[in-house]
Amino acid sequence: MRKTEGIKDTGETEEMEVKEIEEMKGTRKTEEIKDIGETKELKESENLEDEGTCKECHQNNIRIKWCHPCNSKKFQNEFGKWTSEDREIDEFIQQMQLNANKCQEIIEWIPFEKLENITYLAKGGFGTAYKARWLDGPIYYWDYKVENWNRFKKHNVCLKSLDNSTNKIDFLQEINYQLKFRGKNAIAIYGITKNPTKNEYMMVMNYAEHGSLRNLLNNKFEKLTWKIKYNILSEVLIGLINIHEMGLMHKDFHSGNIVNQTLTLSYITDFGLCKPVTENDPEKIYGVIPYMAPETLSRGEYTKASDIYSFGMVMLEVLTSYPPYYNIPHNENLAMGICEGLKPEIKCEIPQFLKEIMEKCWNFEPCNRPTAEELKSQLEKYISKDNEIRKQVNKQINVANKSNKNFIQYDPNVKHPEAIYASRHLPFVKSKKFEKYTKQWDFVFPDDIIEENEIQEN
Repeated sequence: MRKTEGIKDTGETEEMEVKEIEEMKGTRKTEEIKDIGETKELKESENLEDEGTCKECHQNNIRIKWCHPCNSKKFQNEFGKWTSEDREIDEFIQQMQLNANKCQEIIEWIPFEKLENITYLAKGGFGTAYKARWLDGPIYYWDYKVENWNRFKKHNVCLKSLDNSTNKIDFLQEINYQLKFRGKNAIAIYGITKNPTKNEYMMVMNYAEHGSLRNLLNNKFEKLTWKIKYNILSEVLIGLINIHEMGLMHKDFHSGNIVNQTLTLSYITDFGLCKPVTENDPEKIYGVIPYMAPETLSRGEYTKASDIYSFGMVMLEVLTSYPPYYNIPHNENLAMGICEGLKPEIKCEIPQFLKEIMEKCWNFEPCNRPTAEELKSQLEKYISKDNEIRKQVNKQINVANKSNKNFIQYDPNVKHPEAIYASRHLPFVKSKKFEKYTKQWDFVFPDDIIEENEIQEN
């Protein structure tokens, strides 16, 4: 196990922290290009403030270098030049292209031969993930000088295949949801391809260089100052707000389904279980037990508040490096403990206002947990310009730093062998084990547990 330097920030002033947070936010690219994941900047001659006029029809662009009528025609003219060999998938892609009002709303059919350096990443019960290099790269705008799309060429991507148990409707629905949130703190999706050897369709997404948030915490925690931790949580929370504002729940929210392009650029991924708040199926429960709310484990009930409970567990990891319940088996005993109000151990001192926010997320009663918007407002105390609040926050940070001088961060090697941080199917059956929590439902774990590993690993 590794010792940290007091979890950083010792001796730093509140003013410096606020300034650096604002600087970090200032380095983010404009929404039009921030999810591309490339380091190169636009040419100085390009004016991002001016959406400009289409050079073809001379009408105003609706976005930077984006004329919807002209671009729709260009896509339509190419429909006969490609096929996925599946009519529904072809029509799905075509409809998305015709309706695209900006480059983030495009998906493409990506020929498999346009992908190189394909490397295996991970296999789960629902599919397999690979890293690859897409030779063409994602579209940015139409270049009139060369009469072709301007692209970010030779772009690293993640390929996610889905096994035979995933039907086409669910496959396209996951793509649809992920596309809706592109540019909104969710990992970018670029299109669909097909592995001709295995005859399987695959999603093509942006590749996050640091992999999952869990992977980042395992490898880079000693570099994370309080301000960087704040920024990670803020970015993730914005993504969750976007999901909830559309009347959806993620339903599988944990550190394996959050990925990092840099130390501070975090994105939500894996929308396979994302559903409208009106949809609940208590017989089809999936997840990672430590992140699952009591109402989900006892009754199969998912709400937006269930996502908030999960966010509270992500907060614990980001602030302490320790995943919840890392040292015990993730079995029905843990599930019953959570239903009885069990809370994870907090392994180090953290600023009191952050601790209070985190523990509000863990509230046993869903109605007593804050909403994502309320969480955002509470977290922003960290960068408040109110002098009294700044003093209090700075004092709490100093107390935490002094207490954590000898803090030993999480070592993945000490994880209990039966602690499973991968999504899995938890089938509910009628039994007496959980009778005290609910009269209707209970579950047992099958011998052949289905696991879904994080789709992005370094």
